[in-house]
Amino acid sequence: MKNLRLLMLVLFAVTALSTADVMAQGKSKKKQKNEKKGGGPPPWAPAHGYRAKTRYVYFQDYPVYYDNDRGVYISMSGKNWSISAKLPDILKGVDLFATPKIDLDFSGDKPQELFDEHKSKYPGKK
Repeated sequence: MKNLRLLMLVLFAVTALSTADVMAQGKSKKKQKNEKKGGGPPPWAPAHGYRAKTRYVYFQDYPVYYDNDRGVYISMSGKNWSISAKLPDILKGVDLFATPKIDLDFSGDKPQELFDEHKSKYPGKK
């Protein structure tokens, strides 16, 4: 009887440790996935469900898009478009909480190809 209790206790401990290890690995993978995406939405984005609701944000006063899926900015640099995880120079010093932004209903990979359309549909103040 004593051996049976000891065996059950050992089995319980092994199961509990295995479950804890699996749970820790799952959290680690989620954390790694978020780090690849830039660690979550940018500080200027609304807090809950932002990525799920829209993929691209168009900065109305600037030739800049933000891609929520990839966590990158798409901005015009001279006559060309560039992609960067860093805030584009044109937005440095801009209050990103207050600047007008449009959540685009666009599912493609290159919203910048429709920039002229976006600029005329959503004219900015500048």
